[in-house]
Amino acid sequence: MMNKILYVSAIGLVSLLFQILLSDFLVIRGIRPDFMLIFVLYVSFQFGSLNGVIFGFSLGILEDLISSGSLIGLSSLTKSISGFLIGRLKGKYYIMSPIVFHFSWFAILLLHFFIYVYFNYQSVLESNYLVFWKTYFYVTIYTLVFFLLFQLIRPVSSLRPQEK
Repeated sequence: MMNKILYVSAIGLVSLLFQILLSDFLVIRGIRPDFMLIFVLYVSFQFGSLNGVIFGFSLGILEDLISSGSLIGLSSLTKSISGFLIGRLKGKYYIMSPIVFHFSWFAILLLHFFIYVYFNYQSVLESNYLVFWKTYFYVTIYTLVFFLLFQLIRPVSSLRPQEK
């Protein structure tokens, strides 16, 4: 069990490095893909809500401390919420309808990005709501594209829940 925790933690740090190093090359109009969110989603699907919250909070607070964002705690909040909600879907792929399952995680991603964009771009919402919604759409789609590319490598339907 300890080896799995260390292994997942090492992959989490690699995703943090991906976020720091690679996302600067992938910036489009100030929008970056969120590789750490993708990692939190995979951890939550496989290991459940508790681990999703722990890794979401840990990586989110590291991201906030490393970045020059003025909203310390926003990433940890949104990633923790997403990790918890996605973790509730652990092992449900074979119980739920696949359409409902995929709609559920997609809705959780939409919620994650709405909270994140709402607090980050609140002044834009007050001045020009169309620009706010376009930003929300672009941020969501950009990370979703990378998540779907990771789906080609390791689909969430292939993740078997890990029991304690």
